Parts: sequence; structure tokens; C-alpha cells
Amino acid sequence: MKLKEYLQQEHSPTSINSYELMINRYILAMGDKAEKGTYTDVLDYIGLLREQNLHPKSLRNNLFAIKIYYRYLVATGKRNDHPCRYLYLKDQINRAIQVESLYPKEILEELYENHQSKNPDNQNRDKIIISLLIYQALAVLEISQLKTTDIDLENGIIRIKGNVKNKGRTLSLKPNQILLFHNYLKHDYKRYHRRQKPSKRKDYFLLNDEGLQLWQSGINRMINKERDQQEKLIPLKIRQSVIAHLLKENNDVRIVQEFAGHRRATSTEAYKQTGLEELKSAIERLHPLQ
Repeated sequence: MKLKEYLQQEHSPTSINSYELMINRYILAMGDKAEKGTYTDVLDYIGLLREQNLHPKSLRNNLFAIKIYYRYLVATGKRNDHPCRYLYLKDQINRAIQVESLYPKEILEELYENHQSKNPDNQNRDKIIISLLIYQALAVLEISQLKTTDIDLENGIIRIKGNVKNKGRTLSLKPNQILLFHNYLKHDYKRYHRRQKPSKRKDYFLLNDEGLQLWQSGINRMINKERDQQEKLIPLKIRQSVIAHLLKENNDVRIVQEFAGHRRATSTEAYKQTGLEELKSAIERLHPLQ
């Protein structure tokens, strides 16, 4: 059994590519030592990643991928033991929302209004993705998992399925979105759908150029096409910005909580911006050397 086949058996389609990428990076770094790696070898590799200033969450994801790799080796009889089964990292993840560094409304509107897809055939699809980021504040996982049955243009709504992080919810579509979605379903979707192999046909709403489910990494690349490194936008930060703007406009916390799909009100309240934070943000914009 090949690694890809093992991943397909054990993990969701949305996570296979990222796990495979992290495992291949580990194998490349370890060379011939990878299959026979020890607890110390894995610890040293994590130390190298830590020196690259990877986020604690990324470190944990890499370790999880390495654990999958050694589970695969044990399952296929290439090893009798798992060297890092009981290795856990204690790197602290800072979960505070850096409200003062979020994107202003003008940046989000500019992203939607001025985006031009590299391939003109993808323009409607890409504009839909951007609209879901800046109007409904969807996470990229939620966007990639949308099905055609989740879209109700007659009533102008979209149904978001719940996941481990967020609750399911039903959100209204903007008038310009309804027309955009209609044109996409009438013309573009059929073109993408025809490219699917009969054995892999799914009714995902947004498809890639091969007619398959759109990967989360593809969304990130799309919104940052031709942007300089310092100007790159982060999808999660777009979601956070939209939520923060809603609270700043004095919308009720409970309403914003339902809109965002947060399971706890405290998660929503973390986006509130105090007067001091607003002042700090203004100073940084006017006096960047401060």
C-alpha cells in the first residue's frame, strides 16, 4: 500500500494533500534516516522547524503528520514500533485576536471590486469565493465544503454546515451575489462538472479546473494572485475583520455570534475593539515609525 492510499483510507479529502506535503518534507529532510527515525530524530526535526519561527499550530500539525507517517510504516510492516507516538509539544498558541491589525473595509471591498482572475473562465467562481469571504465571513473550509444543495437562490440564502469549529447556520445573500451565483450555476458550473470523472462525481458548489472539490490552499493562492509578499491577504484574517467590523457598528453580540457560527459568546467578544486599540491603530497608520 502506498502512502497516498493509506491517507485516503484514514483521513478526509480536505486534509490529505497537506499531510502528504508535510510528510514528504520530513522524508526529504531526514533522507535515508526517515524510515528508521528515532524519538530524538523527530525531536531534532521539530527543533529545526521551530528555528524557522513556525507558528505553534504549524509545529503541531507537522508532528501529527509525522505520526501518521510512522503509523503507515507500522501498518505496512516496514516497522514494528512507532518512535514518536507519545511525543506532544507544549508550544503555547496565542489565540488572542489582534484586532488592531485587521483589514479595513476599504481593503475588502477593493479585493472584490478589482479582482481579475488569471483565467477569465474562472472569474465568476473566484468572485463568488471572495464574496463569501467578505460578506458572509466564511472560513475556507466552509467554502470548500459547500454543496449545490446548500444554495437557495429563490429565497436568497445559503446554508452552512457545522464542523468541529463552527456551528451550522443559514445566512442571507447580497443582491449582487444572487445574480453572480445564478450566472455561475447556469454557465460555469456545468463546464467544471463535465470535467469530472464519473467515479469521482460530487455535487460540490465550487470546483477547480479539473472539476474536483476546490482545495483550501487554492483559495489562498487565488486571492493573492500577483500581490507582493507584504500585501498578501490571509483568508482567516478576512473572516476576523468582517466579524470585528460588525461589532464596531454596534451590532448585538448574540446576532454576530450566530452570523459567525461561534459556539460561545466569548469567542465573539474577543473581536471587540476598545478605544485604546483604535487609538493605537490610528497612531500606527499615521506614524508608521512609532
